Amino acid sequence: MSDAERQIRATIARWVAAVARGDAAAITQFYVGDARFMVPNAPAAIGHAAIENMWATLLSLPNAALDFGPDFVTVAASDDLAYEAGSYALSFDKDGARVNDRGKYVVVWKNDGGTWKAAADILNSDLPAN
Repeated sequence: MSDAERQIRATIARWVAAVARGDAAAITQFYVGDARFMVPNAPAAIGHAAIENMWATLLSLPNAALDFGPDFVTVAASDDLAYEAGSYALSFDKDGARVNDRGKYVVVWKNDGGTWKAAADILNSDLPAN
């Protein structure tokens, strides 16, 4: 495993911990300033303010629980870009019932002055649309 991949995986672990704490402001710092966060059924959140708002909305779902992790991380030979693909599980309460979603995601990573940050983050559900 390359040093870049180790750094990205360590960042992912900190990101998952920030999600568990419900800390949208901390999560936002894992993105470059002009990043895009693309979730289903919503316009792309572009830039820190919009990304923080999108994460805050997601984490404010009643009894929200989100876990995710990479299946792989691939770093370009140039060591300036990388990508990660993985899966997620999201649960929350809605209208007196528990909603359980699962799906996949892709994050494009950018080496931003020696720190790996997300430049694009997109996810989609494995479940059929209702």
